[in-house]
Amino acid sequence: MAALEALRTPERAQVLATLLKAHPELAAEAEWMATTMLSAASRDEVSAELTSTLAGYEFADMDAEDVGVCDPEDACVYLVEKALDPYHAEIRRRASLGLVNAAHGIAAGVLVSLYGLRVYENSEEHVLGGAGSMAGYADRVTALLRDLDIPLPQDILRAACPTWAASSATSARRP
Repeated sequence: MAALEALRTPERAQVLATLLKAHPELAAEAEWMATTMLSAASRDEVSAELTSTLAGYEFADMDAEDVGVCDPEDACVYLVEKALDPYHAEIRRRASLGLVNAAHGIAAGVLVSLYGLRVYENSEEHVLGGAGSMAGYADRVTALLRDLDIPLPQDILRAACPTWAASSATSARRP
């Protein structure tokens, strides 16, 4: 087992592909395991991870090479969008596999995080203060779900962001 544990992710993928080619009878079990893994999106884990990323931004991050030269507000928006992009991609991926509950779990985690981070809106003491309305970013998540034809159920929306849900977090606010 020591060699398997030492493998990097691409090498593990190659071993799995080779193993399944040699033993096609394992394909159904591997598919079941993959589906189970992809279905296990945890709202709380997503929220904690995203909150850590967004709250952890510092003004020095606005000078990162990938941000480029732009005004401070554009840099703030860029950093938030950069953090959100992988979650949008994961929502799309889960939806394309028919894993609607997993897509909803990721979306709810993003919404919970954004809702909690609204305390930084308009703050001059944090990068998120220049990024615009957190509700605007939440609207992008709910719009993505609508576009994928898997809108977030209202009870999940209300649980994730109570006051936004009451004022319709799905309106077209711009961050």
